[in-house]
Amino acid sequence: MSNMELVLNDKLPGAMDSPVQGQAGCNTADSQDGPNNVKQSSKKTSPETSSPKVKVLDTSPKEQFGILRNIYRLSKRKLSFSPSKSSDKDKPSVMSNESTANNSQMGIREEEAMCIAVKDQDDKATENTIAPLSVMEINQLITNKLFLEANENINKLEKELLNERKLAKDEECHQKNMVKVRDLHLLLDALVEQITSIIANSLTTPEENSSHLRSAINVIDMDEAAEKEWQEAMNPSDAESFRRPRKWKELWAETVTKSVKERISNLPFVAKEQKASWMALHLLDLQQTIVEDLKTVKNFTQKSYPGSYNIFNVYLKYYHQTVSSHLECIQQKQLESNDLYALLNWIIHTYKSGDVMNHPDLLPEVNVEELGPLLDQGIIKNIMDKYTEALKLKVPTWMINTLKEDKSKWSESAYEPEIMMGCYRSHVASDICEMIASHLNESGKISKDLKKSVLCYCLEELTNFIHCYQQDLKVRKQSASNPLPLLVVSINSYTALEEFMKTLKQDNDAHFEKVEKTLKNSVQELNKILSDDLLLQALPCFKKLMTRKWLTCSEDFNQLIRKTEIYCKDFKKMKQANCQVLVSDLHYQFVKTYIIQMMKMNISWKLPARRVTAANKIKEELGRISKMYQEFGTTASWLFPVTQHLFEFINANDTDLESKLIALYKDYPDIGEEHISALLYFRGISRGRKKSKLMKHFSQLEETMKEPIKTSHPFLFADIKTGPVTCLPSF
Repeated sequence: MSNMELVLNDKLPGAMDSPVQGQAGCNTADSQDGPNNVKQSSKKTSPETSSPKVKVLDTSPKEQFGILRNIYRLSKRKLSFSPSKSSDKDKPSVMSNESTANNSQMGIREEEAMCIAVKDQDDKATENTIAPLSVMEINQLITNKLFLEANENINKLEKELLNERKLAKDEECHQKNMVKVRDLHLLLDALVEQITSIIANSLTTPEENSSHLRSAINVIDMDEAAEKEWQEAMNPSDAESFRRPRKWKELWAETVTKSVKERISNLPFVAKEQKASWMALHLLDLQQTIVEDLKTVKNFTQKSYPGSYNIFNVYLKYYHQTVSSHLECIQQKQLESNDLYALLNWIIHTYKSGDVMNHPDLLPEVNVEELGPLLDQGIIKNIMDKYTEALKLKVPTWMINTLKEDKSKWSESAYEPEIMMGCYRSHVASDICEMIASHLNESGKISKDLKKSVLCYCLEELTNFIHCYQQDLKVRKQSASNPLPLLVVSINSYTALEEFMKTLKQDNDAHFEKVEKTLKNSVQELNKILSDDLLLQALPCFKKLMTRKWLTCSEDFNQLIRKTEIYCKDFKKMKQANCQVLVSDLHYQFVKTYIIQMMKMNISWKLPARRVTAANKIKEELGRISKMYQEFGTTASWLFPVTQHLFEFINANDTDLESKLIALYKDYPDIGEEHISALLYFRGISRGRKKSKLMKHFSQLEETMKEPIKTSHPFLFADIKTGPVTCLPSF
């Protein structure tokens, strides 16, 4: 160390008296050479002369520190100036002494200030000259998490090694220095390991690590601030050897990011074989972890950071990015429809809701409006497409299983369909409606486009299902002992599906039109099966009408009514809308079939008495048919008048036939000449002037009606073919 010159005031009172004997004092007399090797000038100076200089020769740091300490103690010594007692005559002398004392006190204060400055400079010099702790001691500081003290000693060791490297004269010295540098690296590794561990664990043990975290952040800030000074003192090779720059801030950011990633990646995944709702459970764990960790940052972790770190927003950003990457990886897996829906719903709705980022405990720090989208729109669109494709596998399988279950129930001999509100009910329609409604409801929560896509596919699959169900129904009908309940419940199922479709229908949608047409055709087909089946049973009875036996015996007609009533009993368990359609059609078919028996011209009643009997019987039987179907709910009231018209035409006198013909024609304008001819034959007029006159009158009647008579009901006679005139005897 170079010689130090300390400037002292020669008027320092009591400078000759040292508070510690055996040590140098701050006086102007020459001091003998002692252990401190201090020489002081003995030359006296006048008050005008500048203060004498005390030269401190080269000594060890400890000796120098001792000398300076003694000087400082002397400067702090309290000196008293007690004026001697004198008489009043000596007052001028006293005042002179007081003036001298004041000057001396001012000098003392100046010397005190100078000595304090010298002490501060010496403290710094002494601090810089204090050797760092040993490697083991520094390592113990790191282990005890005394990061500031450990880092300070590492920096001292680094300076010492850097100076040694600069002074190294040979290879041996250089190698020794390299060994010490490796020790420095080990200490740095240990310090980095401890600090990164504290930072990483700040989310799991926030309160226990708060002081250590604060100390770690201080080390990062201090070392970052001193980095420029270190780089200026080193050449590139030294900087690389001493790991400069150490980039503490980058290491801190990497540690925080890694800790967040580990928190998310360590969340458990329940095997889907164990739990069908594994995705929903995982997302629930995810949202709980996000909320709890951000609450920890808000309430504890950020208190250990300076405000400049804006630590909450840093963690918020890292969680947002990490969760985004995590979900992007999940969506690449082979997922089922319910998993994909849970994922979509969480991304679009849950993430920014009050359950996660908008949680009350995170406000006002989190502003969901400033958060970007969790996943790119392209990725979300891809998940939606996967969801639709997954449904294409799920829905057909589900419908097939529904059909199998339905078949299994009907295979039981004692099975009877469920009755709800007086109607047969099958689980098939209700299950399908619930399934479609559920998928539409779920997809609608995600987006309108997804809902539309799901709806189109569900309708397409429903159309295919109806075709399959209808074909299977025909097969089952053949083997069923009583197919009527099966057919009725199936019609009810189709009707329920039709009603459900109306709640979903959108204008000009081709898929809806296709499904509705398929359902309508299926119901009509089943109605026809029922109608044809009943007519097939009733036809033998119809064929026995309009015969000589029929005129005197009603057994065949009574049997017809009994069969019909038994068969139609289950119609009451059909939904009203279709029941009315079916019953009305059967009403029409029965009336038409009855009239057909008259039009066959198998018998002619020339005798007035028999003709009247036949007319009354026709009125009675057609009346019973209409009454029966009226009880079943027919809406074909347009068929009621034909009973009276036929009765009156057959029962009327020859002179009234023209008026009766006009009345019949007005209500049923589809009646033709062949039908009039057959009716005339039935009442005993098969040829002659009477027939010619009536047929001419009918022709004139048709000509006078230039415009066809408009009716609100279907034709009755147009589909009836008359039989050829036979040579059967008249009665």
